[in-house]
Amino acid sequence: MVRLLAVLALLFAAVPLAFAEAPRAFDDNADSIAIVVGNRNYKQTTPVDYAHNDAGAIREFLVRGLRFRDENVFVLQDATLNELNQAFGSEANPQGGRLWRSVVAGRSNVFVYYSGHGAPDLRTRQPFLLPQDGDPNFPESGYALETLYRNLELVKQKVGPARQVVVMVDACFTGETGRKGENMLAVSAPGFTPAKPKAAGGVVRLAATSGATPANWDEGAKLGLFTSRFLMGAAGLAAPKGAGAGDARRVEWADLQAYVAREVQATARREVGREQAPEIDVAALSLPMVEPAPAIRRSFDRARDEAAWRSAEIDGSREALEAYVGQCAEPCAYRDQAMDRLLKRRRAAEATADDETWRRLSAEGKYQAYLDGCGKVCAYRRLALGYLGKDGEAAAPPPLAEPEKPAAPAEARDPAKELQAAKAAGTVEALDAFLKANPKGRLATEARAARAALVKRTPSSAPAAAATRTKPYEPTAAELRAFKATEAEMARYRPTAAQQRALGERYRPEYNRRAARDGRAAADAWLKSVAFEVGRRQGEQAKRQILIDRRRAAEAAGR
Repeated sequence: MVRLLAVLALLFAAVPLAFAEAPRAFDDNADSIAIVVGNRNYKQTTPVDYAHNDAGAIREFLVRGLRFRDENVFVLQDATLNELNQAFGSEANPQGGRLWRSVVAGRSNVFVYYSGHGAPDLRTRQPFLLPQDGDPNFPESGYALETLYRNLELVKQKVGPARQVVVMVDACFTGETGRKGENMLAVSAPGFTPAKPKAAGGVVRLAATSGATPANWDEGAKLGLFTSRFLMGAAGLAAPKGAGAGDARRVEWADLQAYVAREVQATARREVGREQAPEIDVAALSLPMVEPAPAIRRSFDRARDEAAWRSAEIDGSREALEAYVGQCAEPCAYRDQAMDRLLKRRRAAEATADDETWRRLSAEGKYQAYLDGCGKVCAYRRLALGYLGKDGEAAAPPPLAEPEKPAAPAEARDPAKELQAAKAAGTVEALDAFLKANPKGRLATEARAARAALVKRTPSSAPAAAATRTKPYEPTAAELRAFKATEAEMARYRPTAAQQRALGERYRPEYNRRAARDGRAAADAWLKSVAFEVGRRQGEQAKRQILIDRRRAAEAAGR
């Protein structure tokens, strides 16, 4: 029994060492081998639009990101069945392919990628990859997915447990072309779900769909959606915020698995209205974080920016919003939203502080203290000046911006009618104005004659009379300040209910705009200031008119 426990202890002590090495297998790719297949063009069915782009992006990821040697990455475009057999080995000769011959035991990681059509065998329900010369209605013309997995399992046995074999398939096996409503099969098979191939021991598999749903495109990046999100996740979007720095930055397989599944499902639903559920094997594996490939650079930057904004938005704190503004890189699409929130929050805080200061100081009658301590927000300034008897020192509030009315089209001038109007006015000034606008021509000669006749008819005493004519009475500022009107007199000029409603409607849009931008407290303070100023102006206008009415009544009584 003691011996058994000692043996078990030795075994369990060795397990962590094995798993400590496996996760970083892709850090050393000097002898790693990859086969990348992009089948776009087909002899007997529709093309797969972005398959060549997919293959190019994956090659870039392997060579520039994971540091595979360029000569060890074999890219096949529009591969025939014979070429697939030569690359992976056939069912009859699984070790006859280039991949088996190329890998080095204990030294090679393996990455196999396929983008193109897949199809189902309706009789056996087994899925197969469709070669460029294959017919989707004849399974024997395809390369069975189960054969690929089985042959890769043999490759895994050759390279050993310290190395990784990964196979990624961006294809669907429902018989659909990827375009809505199109089917590759001669026999319709709605709802058909192909059987899943047997698991390949030690091989890490990534499939674009669960089998029952089609694969979709990332139209912006012009890649398969599954491929696009895998590359974006591997470039760092799958890593938790703040995971590692510099050379230590890594993407754990579990995080990549969750990110790809989540983003593919969400994007397929949002952009094309279809389901797509990727299937990715669990693996004790991590990848070094790589620079995004050129094909996904723009999509990556947009997604990273959106993720940073969503994080700041959920946090909601001033620090989080300021961090987004200060650190966001292009396209920085949410900078204006973040700034609006920060400024709105600051204005609301200033308005609240101003409100509290006014309530505290006005209760004690300390209006000058309020004015002395006023900051950018000083909503009660006019009230304070009014209570101090200094309302005349306050500058009028800026008039509210009224919507610009389109200019009326200019009417064509009619000099003959203008001359007729000037003659009808019977004044030298009217004829002079006409001559200024029309200095030449027959009408000008006629206007000068009319002016000369008018001057000749005017008595010589007219200028003196005009000089002694009194101007209309206008109250002075001192008279307005000293004047006290009776309640009955003021009631005659008080705005009616209809006028007050019209005034309220005039200011409503600006009030709503300020409430949305600065908060309701700040908008209320602004409205109080406006109401005070409007009331003051209406009072002065009423007093002015009452004084004029009294003067006219006195003059009439004197005559």
